[in-house]
Amino acid sequence: MARMTISGYGQVELNNVAFRRDGRIEAQCALDTTDFANVPAENGMILRVKKADHKICFADASAANQLYALNYSTEHIYDERTPGLKNFKLEAKNDFLPRVGYLAAGDLWTTNCIDLGSYASASAVASALATGTVYAAVGTQGAVVLGSSAPSVGPVIQVIKKTTMPDGQDAFQLQVLKV
Repeated sequence: MARMTISGYGQVELNNVAFRRDGRIEAQCALDTTDFANVPAENGMILRVKKADHKICFADASAANQLYALNYSTEHIYDERTPGLKNFKLEAKNDFLPRVGYLAAGDLWTTNCIDLGSYASASAVASALATGTVYAAVGTQGAVVLGSSAPSVGPVIQVIKKTTMPDGQDAFQLQVLKV
């Protein structure tokens, strides 16, 4: 398994998601300082919400009954010399809290925060899409992991198509089939 090669950090473009209309948004929980000690939270990650602890964490593959949410935090420009969505990340030591939307069946978004799983490249995923279905599972490091079979734990997410982000980087459009 390897992250798709991108310039900068993960980006997300919300195509058609219900959480923005029905208010299923969490914006009052901080990043878990253990999970995000050395890794930033990137837009496009699917993360676990632990509301009782007021924390946003990585998904736990062994835990059942988790709440999953898509990170789509508002971008901040930290340095005017490096503008662009690809330069935005959140760290646990920051004062900013992430904004995540709880997933529901039918949610559709585009992201480049992808772990290619068993695929060698984004082009290999595109070839697999031409002949069959590619699924995405919630990864333990936030990025969705692509595969040829539906995940048995967590939401079932289907890769709809290979596309690009506004800056021209490769990306994939994803849709939740089942939560």
